[in-house]
Amino acid sequence: MLKDLLSAPLAPWQDGSGIMSDIVLDSRIRLSRNLKKYIFPDRASDIELAAVFSEGEKSVPRLNVLGRGAYEFVSLGELAPLERELLVEKHFSSAAHISQPANRGLLLRQDGAVSVMVNETDHFCIHASAAGFNLKKVWEDASQVDDSLESSLNFAFRDDFGYLTASPAQAGTGLIAAVTLHIPALVMMKRVSRIVQGITKLGFVVCGIYGDRGETIGNVFQITNQVTLGISETDILDQLEKIIVQVVQEEKNCRNLLWTHNKNEMQDRLRRTYGVLSQAWLMSQQEAIGLASDLRLAIDMGIVHERPLVYESLLASMEPAFLQYMAGSEKLGEEDLSIRRASVLRETLAAYAI
Repeated sequence: MLKDLLSAPLAPWQDGSGIMSDIVLDSRIRLSRNLKKYIFPDRASDIELAAVFSEGEKSVPRLNVLGRGAYEFVSLGELAPLERELLVEKHFSSAAHISQPANRGLLLRQDGAVSVMVNETDHFCIHASAAGFNLKKVWEDASQVDDSLESSLNFAFRDDFGYLTASPAQAGTGLIAAVTLHIPALVMMKRVSRIVQGITKLGFVVCGIYGDRGETIGNVFQITNQVTLGISETDILDQLEKIIVQVVQEEKNCRNLLWTHNKNEMQDRLRRTYGVLSQAWLMSQQEAIGLASDLRLAIDMGIVHERPLVYESLLASMEPAFLQYMAGSEKLGEEDLSIRRASVLRETLAAYAI
């Protein structure tokens, strides 16, 4: 199961479905839970970490009876470093989780839509994903796993405080909900900062997925709640849903304006993007992310005829760990990665062409 998920660019759940999938790439939920009788992982002894690890491993049969797919328990300590890096690229795990692999584990559903990190910052971090705008589905998946685990595990909970977590801001419900959007038109028309200010006032945060040091590339942003204490799961999800609907409508309005007033410039820019992606011999990851964003916009606006899912496949295929993993024992240097990335992008475009 794990090998299949690592070797494919996309997991089965990444099928391009879901509401507003032309703008909303995915919906995600994370639930943090801790066992009452052990301290948090960052201060736990090896004996305590091993005990939590064992509880995670024993949870597989209970999760399998949920009927939504078989689970596999993965010991991070038994994986090669490259495999652990790939878990992070595919959002099955986190950088903090793989940094000390001993007594760290992962419960992974066969479609890749649900994973449970064992001994990350919290004892159990339940993560559920769905394509498009589908907070209801990810909440159902995450809460079902939560209920199954809690039926046999004693989670740390206080009536006046809720679930106890390593981060005080995430106590209470322990629920972090996130929606990822591709909003190139809002970026082109320089309206992102105004939207960010409004969302921040509501207690949510907006961050770019790609880029560092304050620079964002690729026009992909994630909107998520900052606080879980004193707020119900329903309130968090309802408020996030309202925000996403508004942002999506703003993006659609901006696309219409750009097309109405800059049709020829848009046609030229987006067609040139397709030419570069389909012909380049060398390609850095940063350049590829930016070009892939233009390609997705070109597809959505009917300028380029490719299946929309090519965008998600391009983003996954250009990641360094994935390229190295697919190269096998051949060690890829920086130039080798650029050559291999360009080759994979060309092949992906050809595979998804209509």
